[in-house]
Amino acid sequence: MKDLASKDWSCSEKYRHQCAVRQLILYRKQWGLRAFREYMSKSKFDWQLIRDFEEQWLKGNRADQYGD
Repeated sequence: MKDLASKDWSCSEKYRHQCAVRQLILYRKQWGLRAFREYMSKSKFDWQLIRDFEEQWLKGNRADQYGD
């Protein structure tokens, strides 16, 4: 994934990235920490996706509502 601040991101790339972050949030919420950590350890994700997931999780985003 490209840097989110980059001007050459297309709308579809940004939307796909946002959806992937939301999906990770849902997995973390539904599976619990242990299963989520196991899943993450077996998967190869882009560092930007992991960073954005962590940032959203720390901000309290639990995918309970739709964002802006």
